[in-house]
Amino acid sequence: MSHRPFPDTAAQATHRLTSPLRAALLALGMLGATTAFAGDDHDHGEAYDSHTASTQVATSAAPAAAPAQAATAAELSEGEVLRWDARSGKVTLRHGPIANLGMPPMTMVFKVQNADQGSALQAGMKMRFRAEQLQGAYVLTHIAPAP
Repeated sequence: MSHRPFPDTAAQATHRLTSPLRAALLALGMLGATTAFAGDDHDHGEAYDSHTASTQVATSAAPAAAPAQAATAAELSEGEVLRWDARSGKVTLRHGPIANLGMPPMTMVFKVQNADQGSALQAGMKMRFRAEQLQGAYVLTHIAPAP
């Protein structure tokens, strides 16, 4: 019989296992690289720097009320409410540039830090706001009607 189901030597066994094992490890390595990239901070425009954003979060670890009270007109961004979801405490905004986060204009969902402020939000309302990245989420820490 020319074909045997089991290898005769350890070298033959290693050779047969190496090719499929090598292919499987290569596939897993490539899969791991793509999922690691997907979980990484992604680009929010040319000016966005994930290292700067995480530094801003770390340095703004003061009490949550402090950034809201300290927000000045120069720090506020402008946006329009598209949808307010009172159950989740989240608002969908079409916003202009957010300088402190290095974000270009886009439409996205924010969590509202103070639910009392969120209850006044209505679709179509123009507003000024301060957004922060807190614990991986984008949060509105200050909301004011647009002038």
